[in-house]
Amino acid sequence: MDALMQMIAVGWPLGLAGFILGALVGGFMARGGDTGNAAGSRIKPDANGLEALAAELKAAKELLEAEEAEAAEVAETLKNLDEAIKRANGRLKLITKAVKQAK
Repeated sequence: MDALMQMIAVGWPLGLAGFILGALVGGFMARGGDTGNAAGSRIKPDANGLEALAAELKAAKELLEAEEAEAAEVAETLKNLDEAIKRANGRLKLITKAVKQAK
């Protein structure tokens, strides 16, 4: 506990300096800094960037559709497996009942 109190007592000036520096750098970056652009101007995307983004979105959509189709196939397989297990369980109960009656 003493070590923690010493760290707090000695470290607060450094923490305060870091906070002030962070606030100054953040304010500078928020204004746009020295990027060479006029204040308030926006960067406009070029056609190649938009085409690349459209291609990425199309690929992501196709991947999602493929995963949805695969999930539907898995769900159908699980449904069929569940029905088969239920039928096997019913047959096992009939066999168990027949064995008990035979004794």
